[in-house]
Amino acid sequence: MAALDGIRVVDMSRYLSGPTLTMLLADLGADVVKIEPLPVGDPARQSGPFQDSESVYYMASNRNKRSVALDLRSADGMRTCRELVRTADVFVQNFKPGTAEQMGLGPDDLHEVNPGLVYVGLSGFGRRPPGSELPGFDQTAQAMSGLMSVTGTPATGPLRVGIAVADSATGVFGAVGVLAALYERELTGEGAVVEGSLMQSMLTLLSYQAQKYLSLGVVPGQDGNDHPIMFPQGTFRTADGAMTLACGNEKMWHRLCDVLGLGHLAGDPRFADNAARMENRGELRHLIEEVLARRTTAAWLETVGRAGVPCGPVLSVDEALDHPVTQGLGMVAETEHSLLGAMRVLGQPVNVSGSGEGWLRRPPPMLGEHTREVLTEAGYDRAAVDALLDSGRARQWTSPS
Repeated sequence: MAALDGIRVVDMSRYLSGPTLTMLLADLGADVVKIEPLPVGDPARQSGPFQDSESVYYMASNRNKRSVALDLRSADGMRTCRELVRTADVFVQNFKPGTAEQMGLGPDDLHEVNPGLVYVGLSGFGRRPPGSELPGFDQTAQAMSGLMSVTGTPATGPLRVGIAVADSATGVFGAVGVLAALYERELTGEGAVVEGSLMQSMLTLLSYQAQKYLSLGVVPGQDGNDHPIMFPQGTFRTADGAMTLACGNEKMWHRLCDVLGLGHLAGDPRFADNAARMENRGELRHLIEEVLARRTTAAWLETVGRAGVPCGPVLSVDEALDHPVTQGLGMVAETEHSLLGAMRVLGQPVNVSGSGEGWLRRPPPMLGEHTREVLTEAGYDRAAVDALLDSGRARQWTSPS
């Protein structure tokens, strides 16, 4: 039995933050019904790149879900949507603040239909002014939160993180909120409203960089690949590329000195403690890389790792996904897509006892692939489903073969 067996989620979110949240719940066993608006469904389906006709962007965050396609501009479509919410445990949307209320899908509206519902509303910058007026885009949140200001180097200037980290993190934090609200409901019997935003997520991820300013008044700068408060910790050039070193304490620093043949540096006043090493890190980096340049990355990884100093290779995405550690974690899984056939997807980020085996139940769905199935489960008879489909108020995908 999976951890969230028996939990029904109605997912009206799109793009990435909400779908990431609901995918995490689905991976843990929840039945996620993704309601997609006709004619094109989740706008993420239109975002490239594409594998044949299917968006890679969409497929990345919609496995283990069932798709119901409805005309949400029609009374019949909205009525059907609310009927599905009636028996749900969780409802998720990430419309611009105020839009759900205009559609009759705000928290008050849906709690009238289902008082025990956990209602989730994600946004870019909060659901109250002035943030509610701003468009919720990942890069905007990265920029406004200060995250870009601590990414890159003085030479590059502020840099965006290479993934949609604001969207993804908001999905993760939102899933935590849902689990807390479900637990609270077990105690009180009442539903709750869970709110999250890209800005909150990014500010939270600033962690010690934010605390450095809040406690000391120090505005963090750009340290590139170096750790902002410890050294040597970062990436270092070798004979054939680069490797990471992470000296998190004095013991590790002394071990590194020994393994590199630089034992004399341990007693050098320029590098006597972390504060001194941070102040003189340019000079220390040169001394370390002078030694590392004599051997390959692979050779140093073995030697340095054996000495008990945390280190690792700097891998490309393909190398990372094919790496033995990734394979050992089961982080690449295979499923059968309804149109594309065999496809590989990322694995679960967290494993819960009982939820590991058979967690990958469904591929990312085609638009409206489960409309008839879900509506039948909701109590619609065949004639009622046929009427919705024939009128164009709903759509059922069928395989071209």
